[in-house]
Amino acid sequence: MAPCKNAPLLPAAPPVARCTLRARGPAPLFALALPSGLSEEVLTSLGLLIAELLLVGIAFGLLGVWLKEREVAARIAGMDASFEGIKTVGSVPPRLPAIGGDPVSRFVDEVNLMLDELERSRRDLRESRDRYRLLFDSGNDFLLVCAIGREGTPYRILDANALACRCLGYAREELFSIAPGSVILIRSDFKRHDQRLHSADLIPREGERIPVEASIHRITLGGTPAILVIARDVTERRRAEKELMDYRYRLEELVTQRTDELRAANESLRHEMRERERMERERMEAYRQIERNIEQFAVLTDHIRNPLQVVQGMADLIDDPRAEKIQEQVRQIKAILRQLDEGWVESEKVREYLERYR
Repeated sequence: MAPCKNAPLLPAAPPVARCTLRARGPAPLFALALPSGLSEEVLTSLGLLIAELLLVGIAFGLLGVWLKEREVAARIAGMDASFEGIKTVGSVPPRLPAIGGDPVSRFVDEVNLMLDELERSRRDLRESRDRYRLLFDSGNDFLLVCAIGREGTPYRILDANALACRCLGYAREELFSIAPGSVILIRSDFKRHDQRLHSADLIPREGERIPVEASIHRITLGGTPAILVIARDVTERRRAEKELMDYRYRLEELVTQRTDELRAANESLRHEMRERERMERERMEAYRQIERNIEQFAVLTDHIRNPLQVVQGMADLIDDPRAEKIQEQVRQIKAILRQLDEGWVESEKVREYLERYR
């Protein structure tokens, strides 16, 4: 654009001289290029203006730093309150507030990750503790946890399951103040199926002692050396074993008695067999004697008949009244011989019968 014709002519600008203002001190604060020929007042006013602007900038910078510190302090105070809540209440907050991407926010994110991990660990620990307590209290065995000293002797009860408390007649808190020897008495140890067991008695507050078989395991509870005593009630089994032993004794007595009876019966049978053999021999001897008697009867009748015929013939030849008497006697003798013949026939029938059915 062309300059206006009526504009007043200004004098030519003086040559510009390079002037540098430096602050006192070892480090330069600013440097300005000013035209030469300016008066000292202008330079002084300009320096004051620049100094004021510099002071205002410094003040605003300090204010910003102070506000940032207040914000960081407030956020740290909030985190500190959250940490105090964690320590006092024992619960982990969902998340700490994190705004922006500054280092504090990144630190808060890391803290939130650690809090999430802590919450998961606490939840897992609580579930493990609940499962432990459920398994500890729901078993059918007596469970006692006892702290042991350097010599390995139990001196204090640390825990007991519900079954042990119920059978012993104590509350769990009461057992903590009772010596282990007051509630359990270890008698002897034995080995069963490659496992070392102990014969023991539980001593309840009231009532009879409970016989148990216990296994003892060394553990560490909360950094304290301890033993876990797992005991099982064997009252019913011992009663069954006693009944079985009594039944075995009775059975042995019955077997012995029956053996004696069988021995006596065998002896009686052998005696009876000997008697039968003797009777059989006597019977056979009787059979033979009967046969001999029958044969002798037959021969004897023949021997009697022949002389009797002679006597009868002689009586017939004698003319004497006494001959009648002789003939009468002959007739009686013949009648007796007939009876003997009939007896011989009957004896033959008896012999045949005996021979057939003996």
